Amino acid sequence: KQWYQRRVAVGTFFFFEDQTRSSDDEMAEKLDIVLSQFLKYMKENTCDGNVEQWCKVLLLGFNAHILKAHMPPNAPFILFYFFNIHPNFKTVLLDYFWSVFADKNQPAIIRQSGIMYLASFTNRSKSVGKADFKTIMLTTANWCHSYISNNDEISVKCNHTAFYAACQSLFYIFCYRHKEIFSSSEYKMFLDKIDLHLIVHCKLNPLKHCNQHILRMFNKLTSMYEIVACAAVIERNSRMLLPSTQLLGNEEYPFKHCLLKLTSSLIQPHFKDMECSSEFQSEFRQYKVSENFEDWDNIVGEVSIAMSPDFQAMSL
Repeated sequence: KQWYQRRVAVGTFFFFEDQTRSSDDEMAEKLDIVLSQFLKYMKENTCDGNVEQWCKVLLLGFNAHILKAHMPPNAPFILFYFFNIHPNFKTVLLDYFWSVFADKNQPAIIRQSGIMYLASFTNRSKSVGKADFKTIMLTTANWCHSYISNNDEISVKCNHTAFYAACQSLFYIFCYRHKEIFSSSEYKMFLDKIDLHLIVHCKLNPLKHCNQHILRMFNKLTSMYEIVACAAVIERNSRMLLPSTQLLGNEEYPFKHCLLKLTSSLIQPHFKDMECSSEFQSEFRQYKVSENFEDWDNIVGEVSIAMSPDFQAMSL
């Protein structure tokens, strides 16, 4: 009798688990169909005469509904796809992301999202060439240099989240695009301009607030190229206790691999994977795993939000 009761209990548990998983699968499939059809519609119904109007509508919608959300995993690919099939307009998107970050009137979390969207699009989009990402890195580095000179003394009362987000994004782009940087004969001049040494060794200590996987990749690459010494700073930071309110370690960059099958097949031709040597593959795989472990829950959550009456009312 006890054996039978245990079997019934276990069977009931797996029944409800399978039922829940089936419901999640169904919601993800619906999102995949809707999103992929919308991407196809955009491609078929945009032309030189109406692209600017599409840009305005998409950016207004993104600003109202997506930017303020907590990094939804799939909806941002609408912008990603649109500005990749219309690469001549990609500077509109890049300028928009930078303007969000540079706006001091925006809350720190929104500014952080702006620079993370900028860095992620810069890394993941095939439409962003060498000249583009170098300009973005130089602009970000100059902003960091100016911030450092204006904030020479650390104050725990100040919120430096925007600065730490900018530094981490600069490190992230460097890790992702390092082969292209060093393939140029002018790489020394470029590295002198962005002056990573000044940023790494400033009193605001950005390495302490960096995502651990990005930090490890950045440390390995800068050590390999012998351009800045991070090991001593990292070792010192491991012994320090700093306020956790400005840590960025749990924040993810938005344009990750799309897990929706139909949508992914449309995104993939425009998607740039990281190029790195075999010694960095292990670290990069760990970073990808850390990016994706909550994706399934995020997909279901995104569908739930989109189907909620409040969201539908806002959309109207």
